[in-house]
Amino acid sequence: DEGRGLEIVAAAADEPGTLIGTVIPPHSPVLDELLAGRPVFVDDSATDPRMITQVAWRFGPSMLLPLESGGRVLGTLAVPREPGAPRFSEAEKSLAARFAAQAALALVMADALHDRERLAVYEDRDRIARDLHDLVIQRLFATGMTLQSARRATCEPEVAGRIGQAVDELDATIAEIRTAIFALQQDPGEAQAGLRTRVLRETGIAAAALGFQPSVRFVGAVDARVGERTTKNLIAALREALSNALRHAGASRIEVTVDATATLAGGCPAVRLTVADDGVGLPREGRRSGLANLRRRAERLGGAARWGPGIGAAGGGTALCWTAPL
Repeated sequence: DEGRGLEIVAAAADEPGTLIGTVIPPHSPVLDELLAGRPVFVDDSATDPRMITQVAWRFGPSMLLPLESGGRVLGTLAVPREPGAPRFSEAEKSLAARFAAQAALALVMADALHDRERLAVYEDRDRIARDLHDLVIQRLFATGMTLQSARRATCEPEVAGRIGQAVDELDATIAEIRTAIFALQQDPGEAQAGLRTRVLRETGIAAAALGFQPSVRFVGAVDARVGERTTKNLIAALREALSNALRHAGASRIEVTVDATATLAGGCPAVRLTVADDGVGLPREGRRSGLANLRRRAERLGGAARWGPGIGAAGGGTALCWTAPL
């Protein structure tokens, strides 16, 4: 990274841990030479003024060779000797330069292979997303319309009510499939994942312990509207709520909603996280430090947190409503 220098990420030494993480600072004369694609040969690292790293004093003669391919420097190969060791001969320098060229070629080929594998995964994910959208969702829509027609045709209130519940379940299922489609279209290698991706990641992790997948629904442009600080706190609140449901609720169903169109009491735009389950509800006694922490997180941001009845029969279970300003 030209803005941060070069960092040692791999080492073959008696104690590699003492070298890994060492940085050649961006103002180093050595770095300028390496980024220009020119090798650097040093007779004594401990005394050469160009060697300004924290570990330079530990070495004597050194070779620093750019790993260059196609006019781009991919990294650096450093070959140091112990203090007092003989200098590198011209033959050794030439051999090391040829080895660095082959190493750079190997890195390029490895990157190309990784790109091809990743492209294949993306193509497969795109196909699955298209099938879900073009086939599954359309069939669910058609089924919903058929049920709506049957609901209007029946004269039995109880039957109409049950059909209405089935239609609502279909709508919720369509929303979950759309969320899954969005997740399939995301790059899993993104350095900075958005709120939507992080929420899906947390619920996916929780699903392994819960034994079922919580349903997730997003309202509004959550990635565009919610800032990084609020995102971090919201994810922490979601994690705590899912943990409580796992440890105490005995739930068989959890619904997670992230609404970026919410407002606070004073009308301030806000994001609202709702986590509702059908479990046994909050214990009347016992520790609630996690719940208190959720409230403190919200209040530090100028928001609020409250708990109420869940989505179980007759209001059973617990629902967390955690809100923070945008």
